Parts: sequence; structure tokens; C-alpha cells
Amino acid sequence: MRHFLVLLAASYAGAAAGVWWFSGFVPWFLLPDFPFLSIVFAGLFLPGPMGFLAAIPPALFREITSSAPPWTFFLASLALYFVSREIALRLFVRVEYYILATVVSLLLAESLSIVGLMLLAGSRPFSFLWGAQEAVRIAWTGLLAVPLFMDLSMRWRGVRE
Repeated sequence: MRHFLVLLAASYAGAAAGVWWFSGFVPWFLLPDFPFLSIVFAGLFLPGPMGFLAAIPPALFREITSSAPPWTFFLASLALYFVSREIALRLFVRVEYYILATVVSLLLAESLSIVGLMLLAGSRPFSFLWGAQEAVRIAWTGLLAVPLFMDLSMRWRGVRE
């Protein structure tokens, strides 16, 4: 239950701060996607139904705070949870560089899928500035994930022992 409450609080606080900062104080690409990080953490570190239940509120926060067609980000976030769950079950090693590579690859895959969907819808989202902003967002969120995930996993592993 503690895992669920911590991830709920972190994803809500991150989403709320992101929406507040979106109002003009900090550019969107400098803000880490805390609901994304919560979903990936739940997939990588929380076993069984507790991980799935902990991924639902951040998925809802992403859906509410994004300007996408209905249920797009919610379903994409649940798919992200299941992909990170498969990575945890088959490939995951709890080393810093592996956490960074996992989070960055998931963010990159999500960005490419959004670009693909925008292209299929007929819009042209490409520009050099957009690509640079997306690269900064991916790097910043990935680098933040390493100490955050390592600290939380070490604390919860210590509590279990």
C-alpha cells in the first residue's frame, strides 16, 4: 500500500507542478514527466497487481493533462506499463546505466509513436527546434530517473528486509 501511495503522490505532484509551470514559467521540455516515471517504476519494480494498480492513477493524470484525443494517453500509458513489466521480467538489471537506457528507450519509443500518429493524422510536427526540445526532455527525464529509481528501490528493498 505504501508503494501505491508514494507513486500516487509523486505522479500527482509532478503532474500538478507541470500544469502550473506550463502556464509560462518554465518551458515544457525542461519538465520531467513524473507520471511517466511513476508508470515505468511501477512496471519495473512493483510485482503483480500492486504495480498495475499503481500505474492507473498516473495514466489518468497523463490523460487529463495532455491535449490528445480521448483515452489516447491513458491507453498508451497502460501499454507503457506492460512493456516496462515485460522488461522487468525478462531483461532488467538494477544498474544505473541500464535504468538510464531503459527509461530513455521507452521515452524515445513513445515520442516516435506520437510522431507517427501525428503523421498518420496529416499534421507535420517536424522542425529542428521541436527535435531539440524533445531530445532535452528525453535526456532530462532519463537522467532524473536514475537517482530517483535507485533511491526508491533501495529504500523499499531495505524496508522488506
